[in-house]
Amino acid sequence: MFALAIALVLTQCAKRGSPTGGPVDEEPPAILRAFPDNYSVNFKNQKIEVFFDEYIKLKDLQKQLVISPPLKYRPNIKPQGGTSKKLTIEILDTLQDNTTYVLNFGQSIVDNTEGNAYPFFKYIFSTGSYIDSLQIKGRVTDALNFETDEFVNVMLYEVDETYTDSIIYKEQPRYVVNTLDSLTTFTMENLKAGQYRMLALKESSSNLKFDPKSDKIGFVSEVITVPTDETFELTLYEPIQDKEVRRASQVAQSRIQVGYTGELDSMTISPTDKSLINASRITKEDKKDTLNYWYKPVLESDSLGLQVEYKDFRQTVTARLKKQDPDSLIVSKYGQFSLRTPVQFTATTPIVALRPLQMKLINKDSVPQDFAVKLDSLKNVMTFEFEPQPENRYNLKLLPGAITDFYGATNDTINSIFTTRATSDLGNIPINFSGGSSFPIIVEIVTESLEVVASQTIRENSSIAFDYLTPNKYYIRMIYDANDNGRYDPGSFLDNRQPEKVVYFPDLIALQANWDYVTNITLE
Repeated sequence: MFALAIALVLTQCAKRGSPTGGPVDEEPPAILRAFPDNYSVNFKNQKIEVFFDEYIKLKDLQKQLVISPPLKYRPNIKPQGGTSKKLTIEILDTLQDNTTYVLNFGQSIVDNTEGNAYPFFKYIFSTGSYIDSLQIKGRVTDALNFETDEFVNVMLYEVDETYTDSIIYKEQPRYVVNTLDSLTTFTMENLKAGQYRMLALKESSSNLKFDPKSDKIGFVSEVITVPTDETFELTLYEPIQDKEVRRASQVAQSRIQVGYTGELDSMTISPTDKSLINASRITKEDKKDTLNYWYKPVLESDSLGLQVEYKDFRQTVTARLKKQDPDSLIVSKYGQFSLRTPVQFTATTPIVALRPLQMKLINKDSVPQDFAVKLDSLKNVMTFEFEPQPENRYNLKLLPGAITDFYGATNDTINSIFTTRATSDLGNIPINFSGGSSFPIIVEIVTESLEVVASQTIRENSSIAFDYLTPNKYYIRMIYDANDNGRYDPGSFLDNRQPEKVVYFPDLIALQANWDYVTNITLE
C-alpha cells in the first residue's frame, strides 16, 4: 500500500508538471558589453568581441553583413555553424587612417531558441580621433518593374582628382549600405564631408563592382555634396550590353547561327571571301539574341569567315563547317489568334516570296474574307490582317506554291481553322488621360508577371480603349518615350543618361468578363 501510494503521488506530480509550452520567447538577444566599446575612437585592435545575454547564432550573414568602407579581406566572424554568447570579429585587413568604419549586421544575429533577431546591430569605430556623423537618405526604385529588388547596394564613390567614371568597374566604393530584404529606402550614416558619385547596384557577384553583363544599376546624375538635406532617388535598370558577337556555329547544311550581345538585331553579315557565297538571308531566332545566316551554294570547305557589321561596329568570326543535313520548309502557326491579335505563321526556312492569289480565307458561313498579308523578313513571320468578328470560325487555306523559301521550296496545301470568342466572355479597359504635357507615351496592359498583352501610343491627352481582353488581373504601365522610338530605353552611366520614365497606375485591375473597367488617369 505504501509503495502504491508513492507511485500514485509520483504519477500525479508528473501530470501536474508536464510541459505546457509556456510563453513564447519573443525578445531578441541583448548586448551586455563590447570590447573595445562600440563607437570607439583611435581604434587599433584586430579583434572585436560583443557579449550577449543568451546564446546566439548567425543567419544569412553573407547577405546581411555590410561593411563600410569595404574591406579588402572579409573578417573572420564567429560563431559560424554553431552557437555562442559571444560574437567575435577578427579583422584581417589594414585599416585606413582617420576613417570611420561601420559593420552593419542587418538581422543576421538571432537567438538560438526562437530565432528572434537583434535588429540592425551596427558596430562602429574610428581610426581617428572622432566618429564621422553626416548622413544622406534616399530610396531605390525599379525603372521597368512594379516592385524593386531586395538586397540592393547603395554606394558612394569619392570624387577627387583621381576619380573617373570607369572606377565603378574596377574599385570598391568609399561607402556602402544595403536595402536588405524589406526596404527600398536607405540611410547612409557616419559619412565625412566631401563630394561623391552615388549609385545603386543589384549585383550577382557581391563584389561591389559594376558588371554590366549581370548587374542592374541606378545612379544620381549630379555629383553629391555632403552634408546635404536632399533625399535622393535611384532608379535601377538593366543596361544595354556592349556589342559583341559571341559565337558562330554551323547548325545545318547551309545555315550558321550567330549569337550576340547588345543591339545588333539589324546587323549585316557577309563572307570575308565574297566569291564563296552568291546569295544569303538573315533571320532572328524568336526571343533569343541569335541570328541565322542562310547561304547558297553548299560549301565544300571546312570553314567560313564572316564579317559582322552594325553602324560603327565591326567584328570577324569564323564558323567551322562539316557535313550536316539540309533544312526543309515547314510552315506553322505563330502566336495566339484573337479578336485583338492577327493570324500569323512562321517557317523553318527563310520566306522570300508570297502569292496571295494562292491563299483563301473564309468564315463559318463560307463567305470569303478580304485580307492583306505582310512578311517580316527578319522575324520570318507572315501576318494576315483582316477584321475578325466575335463568335466566328475562320478557315485559312494556303494552296501549293503560296509560299516560296530561300532554297526554292514551296508549301503543300495548309488548312488552318481559327475561332473567336463572344464579346460577353471578354472585358474592356477604356482609359481617359488628362493633365499630361510630355508625349509620346506608350500605354501598356501587363499581367501581374509583367507580360505585355496590349499596347497603344498616345501623343496628346486623349481617350483610348483596350478591347477584347481575356479576364485576368492587369496593371496599366506608361512609358514616357522620350526619343519616340516606340520602345522603352534603359539608361547609361557612362553617358550620364537616365532610363526613360515608367509609371504604373497603382491599382491592380481585376478584369471580369463582360465588364468595362473605365479608368481616369491624370498624367504627371
